Amino acid sequence: MKENGPILGIICCANAIMHKEVISLPKSMTGYAKVERLSKEYRISCELKTLNSRYLNIELNCPSFLSSREIELTKLIQRYIKRGKVSLRLFVEFLVPPTEALRIDFGLAKVYYDGLEELVTKLGIPEPVNLDHLLRFRELVKFELSEEREEHIWNICEEVVEEALRKLDAEREREGQQLSRQLRTIMEGLSALAEKLRETADDALPSLRVKLREQIQQLLSNAQIDANLFENLIAMSLQKLDIREEIDRLETHLSKTMELLSSKEAVGNHLDFLAQEILRELNTMLSKSEDVGLIDLALRGKVLISQFREQVQNLE
Repeated sequence: MKENGPILGIICCANAIMHKEVISLPKSMTGYAKVERLSKEYRISCELKTLNSRYLNIELNCPSFLSSREIELTKLIQRYIKRGKVSLRLFVEFLVPPTEALRIDFGLAKVYYDGLEELVTKLGIPEPVNLDHLLRFRELVKFELSEEREEHIWNICEEVVEEALRKLDAEREREGQQLSRQLRTIMEGLSALAEKLRETADDALPSLRVKLREQIQQLLSNAQIDANLFENLIAMSLQKLDIREEIDRLETHLSKTMELLSSKEAVGNHLDFLAQEILRELNTMLSKSEDVGLIDLALRGKVLISQFREQVQNLE
């Protein structure tokens, strides 16, 4: 993350006054892991890849004889991953050919062959019927493992997949730590900026009150008006330009954001929502402020929260 000028100064100042120790951190949504298990009979490998996504989206690519295990695979993935696009590729290579698993329906093959022969004869097609034509009927040849062997292979696959998930989880945690540090640095910069906003707003109130008084007196000219009514009019006008309430809400959002950045839960969506609320408060300050210093600080805050929102999209 790159910063420049005054923004970098705010962040450096914040680093000196805020506690930076992180006990636990959210995870990145991106990661990759591959695990292979080799035995005398099988070579089994699992490849996992995760990408950013607003919701949990799981794509499974596994051998057809394990299609009945897709629900179990999905539940296993959900134990480790809460958000993101997950792509799982599971390979099973038989090093000892399981010839007993091949099932050929010879009766049905004979029916198809005779039917094709009759079709060729009646239509006068010069090409004879061959094996390639028969193999297009997928129901003729099936690969069916016994329940015992399928269960044995699945037990190995389950171990391999879980090992890959643990490996992936560790990588996502490492990336999450780096990302969280960057996000915390931005939040610390915004916290320091919020303090400067409050100081500047407090300092600007007296001069703003005087300015409003002069403007209202000029508008009323020589008109007679009750003193209490006049003061109430100034107070109402001042309230519309006072941004201290927005600063209070901004500091509340910043505090909650820092709390979430120390969580191992899937907080990416919550953090993105808070970033929107922070931006809303800064925009309100800009629309209400007439002080050049306040406007400058609010604009710096918008730069920081834009960087935060861009980075937070990578968190689970």
